[in-house]
Amino acid sequence: METKENLNEQDSLKIINEMIATAKTSVSDNSFHYLLWGWLVLIASGLDYYLLTITHSPNHWLPWPVLMGTGGIIALIYSLFQKRKEKVKTYFETFLGHTWFSVLVALFLTAFVGGRFGGQIAYPVIMIIYGMGLFVSGMTFRFIPLIIGSIICWACAAAACYVTHDIQLILLGISVLSGYIIPGYILKLSFKNGTV
Repeated sequence: METKENLNEQDSLKIINEMIATAKTSVSDNSFHYLLWGWLVLIASGLDYYLLTITHSPNHWLPWPVLMGTGGIIALIYSLFQKRKEKVKTYFETFLGHTWFSVLVALFLTAFVGGRFGGQIAYPVIMIIYGMGLFVSGMTFRFIPLIIGSIICWACAAAACYVTHDIQLILLGISVLSGYIIPGYILKLSFKNGTV
């Protein structure tokens, strides 16, 4: 009885590592969200850049609500189907769920502020917020591509403070490519190969 109640340090670390591995597998299997949002933001920023600089359309911002709204619906449907298959939710998954929910709220509020005071302010803040979510996820699961992606997001955010709106769109594209799309494919490949 005493041995069951008093786990030694090695057993405790083994249990913690198994929990992290289980959650890591679950998150890596869920690379869908990184890829979905990465591609949608990359496409939206590319279309915004094209409409702003090439066609000089006053409605250059339209790809954002269309693509982000579509992404929200797709992500919600996907999440509902995933919940049905889910047997156990780990502490780490719950923690990351709360983290990304707060990131989502911060992004909506930033979009609101950007609409009120101008997009020039919003894009650097959006990249900072992206970077925070990526950094927390990367550190939680010790996944280096997400950590590197977060640092690139922050560097792009800093650079975006000194450039015009059209160049900010390019920096936003670079940040999601390095923070979402590339790590998303690495996660997907790692899960497929069983190396996570």
